[in-house]
Amino acid sequence: MKNFLVLAICFLAFSPLSHGTEKWLVADDSLSAVDDSLTDADNEPDSSSSATLLPDSLLLPNPAYATFKFRHAPNHAFETGEVLKYRIKYGPVTAVNTEISVANDTVVRGHDCYQITYKASTLPFFDTFFKVRDLYQSFIDKKGIYPVRYTRQVEEGNYKSSNELEFFHERGQVWSRKRNKLFNIEPYTHDILSAYFYFRTLNLQKLKKGDVVTIKNFSDQKSYKLDIKIHRRDIIETELGIFRTIVVEPLVQGAGLFKSEGKIIIWMTDDENKIPLRISINVLVGSLYAEIIEISGLKNKKTAKLDW
Repeated sequence: MKNFLVLAICFLAFSPLSHGTEKWLVADDSLSAVDDSLTDADNEPDSSSSATLLPDSLLLPNPAYATFKFRHAPNHAFETGEVLKYRIKYGPVTAVNTEISVANDTVVRGHDCYQITYKASTLPFFDTFFKVRDLYQSFIDKKGIYPVRYTRQVEEGNYKSSNELEFFHERGQVWSRKRNKLFNIEPYTHDILSAYFYFRTLNLQKLKKGDVVTIKNFSDQKSYKLDIKIHRRDIIETELGIFRTIVVEPLVQGAGLFKSEGKIIIWMTDDENKIPLRISINVLVGSLYAEIIEISGLKNKKTAKLDW
């Protein structure tokens, strides 16, 4: 169950796999084979202090910063003020409420950033036997839609953990506070939240059935490749109305978080917003089902909504 809930909405964290006959698309330049999992190396509460300082080498002036060509990624999908709320059910029972928002504009290490926030909490009834209070934040460069800083505070049952990642794309490195260690990465590697928002900026209108988008990602200690397969267009009915959608599947096989537990299917609005409306996750003991219950602050009109 650890980190299960955030993945229901921010679905881009999966293990490598290959497909011999599918058409591949690369989401950004010079992509390497990388993968992400939100699993920790241990299940112990994090003992490191949030006041841990960056290594001295990262605080010194960096000559590479002046010459590195930072990416520019057009964003027509979201803006500050967007709030999406979901209800997550296990079978017919609503267990968790979640919210993902573009909460604020801020500056991190000289980068003008969106502050993206994800919150998840169990309903009071479930708090008595499995309390969830999760908070994930990603600080995403506005011009390039890549992460500068990522933080998480996880409380799920008896499991507690926290961490902070500082991304230095011009150095090809990321620093983990929990590990107090630098890891090598490809430039424009993402955390799980920024990967989701970057995927939304891509032009999905031109994609066809069977196309696969690949994005780089990093979690606690590893870099991974995230593959998202395009399935079809569909029309679905939700509490908020009837929408045209594009159906995608994060490809989950091998030693990933869900391993052999099943597949994840996401219905996203087939318009500029690309909002996930519904998420279905089949697991060994049943299924999880997430559906949108509130949308506000969108950058674009909801052109995928049908007036039926």
